[in-house]
Amino acid sequence: DFTGQILRIEGDVIAEPAMRSKSNQITIGNVRVVDREVFGHVLVSIPKEQEITYGDHLVFSCSLQIPRPFNGFAYDRYLESKGTLALCRFPHELDRAASKRFSLIGSIFSFKHQLVEKMKHVFPEPHASFLFGLVFGGNSGIDGDLQNNFIKTGTSHILAASGFNVSLFTFVFFGFVIQYFGKKRGAILTTILIVVYVVMAGATAAVIRAAVFGAVILLGSVIGRRAHMLNTLLFTASLMLFYNPRWLLDDVGFQLSFVAFASILFVAPKLEAYFHFIPEPFGLRNALSGSLSAILFTLPMIIWQFGSISLVAPFSNVFILPLVPFLMFYTIAILPIAWFSTSLGQIIALPSLLGSKYVLSIVSIFASPTFASVTVPFAHTIAVLVAIGLAIGCIVYFLRA
Repeated sequence: DFTGQILRIEGDVIAEPAMRSKSNQITIGNVRVVDREVFGHVLVSIPKEQEITYGDHLVFSCSLQIPRPFNGFAYDRYLESKGTLALCRFPHELDRAASKRFSLIGSIFSFKHQLVEKMKHVFPEPHASFLFGLVFGGNSGIDGDLQNNFIKTGTSHILAASGFNVSLFTFVFFGFVIQYFGKKRGAILTTILIVVYVVMAGATAAVIRAAVFGAVILLGSVIGRRAHMLNTLLFTASLMLFYNPRWLLDDVGFQLSFVAFASILFVAPKLEAYFHFIPEPFGLRNALSGSLSAILFTLPMIIWQFGSISLVAPFSNVFILPLVPFLMFYTIAILPIAWFSTSLGQIIALPSLLGSKYVLSIVSIFASPTFASVTVPFAHTIAVLVAIGLAIGCIVYFLRA
């Protein structure tokens, strides 16, 4: 109703600003167009130097645009599943009024920003951005070439906050606090930590899935009942889709997260039996079977959505994944030390820095061949054929088992 002409728009920043290579993206809600309240959110692109924080009230002039699909990706449906119905690119006469009300979410984002600044004092770039993205998800601070290298090598998933991040936070912290507070109080403190982490990690579908899944398993450990993995996975999916049914068909992160997680849970253990010749130390066999199962069963979706595949992904993941748990845990452990003493943090952080250099070197090496990532012709047709082949393969396997 309001596209095609420059109008006065105002609204509140309702999400953490997302940094991109050329701009920052701001989601505003409670939108009013020429003093008329409208339904839906607006995604606003602003210059990187413009300082905007969660809770700010913005007033600007802009010609709104309707989101459109591009390169086969249903960008409009993806944004609509999040409630965003319009775009504004680089508005004019932007006025910002900082929120004076206390906001718990805003305080969490402020704490996250302080952590980012501490990381930049402890680690040089790009290692600070990489390690922070490894722990909390996100690649906004990483330069475009390095981001492309992660995509080419099929390792960009380690920069997306996922189930492993939440599991590490949940069970390491829970195991620590129950020694002092008992199971029930420890579970409450751990649940609070999970909620804080979900907010800091952007509350993406993958993070929410991992948080709900982890919370159910945590509840089972408190009451002395072991959670059934399939039931827990289905319960998590049902709960999330009850909240937002659009995630099922329109959120690629939701789809990839559940398919990859299910394949690691149920397929990887069976696939691992075929790699008995791979040495078990350092988790190489587990890393190979897990990455292969996830790559195989997300392959149709990746081809359909993105039209390209990484040919080096199984190999690059084998070299990187065994080191990821150590890097995450060690980086989390040194954050409190770095918070109080940057100099001491820089000394203790040397193992993390060496690990980061190793990972980024592996990514650069595997991304260098021209065949590292290839475009798939007739992507939708190929995706359907691959999906049918996987379905037939699973049926044959279970009939023979």
